Amino acid sequence: MSLFNWNPTYSVGVAAMDSQHKRLVELVNRIYEAMQTSKGDTIIGQILQELVSYTKTHFAAEESLMQKVGYPKLAAHQAIHKTLADKVIEMQNAIKAGKMVATVSLAMFLKDWLAKHIQEEDVQYGVYIQNRNLVPA
Repeated sequence: MSLFNWNPTYSVGVAAMDSQHKRLVELVNRIYEAMQTSKGDTIIGQILQELVSYTKTHFAAEESLMQKVGYPKLAAHQAIHKTLADKVIEMQNAIKAGKMVATVSLAMFLKDWLAKHIQEEDVQYGVYIQNRNLVPA
């Protein structure tokens, strides 16, 4: 059972970014499913590490795109990305140190953050690109 189902309202109109967002959704679902099936913390830890790594890759790609198209809100968007990356790494470190148990609430936090971020922040650069007929490289 999935926690987060991709639907067209999450599309930013940039195929490469939509594809990367779908991958992030898949990783959040894998964390949730591992928790639901009482998989060991090792498996959850591995999936969380994959999510952290892929998130860094995605944020870099997204920020590079915004820079290429001259997106005026790039600095603010970078700050939002940094805040999430720091929060997820903090949670990951707490889980590794045994200070926090990976729970469904972690998956819910990630799902809610990603959905809100895509629909409120990322869609803005999509509109910016589309309104200017810019073709992402």
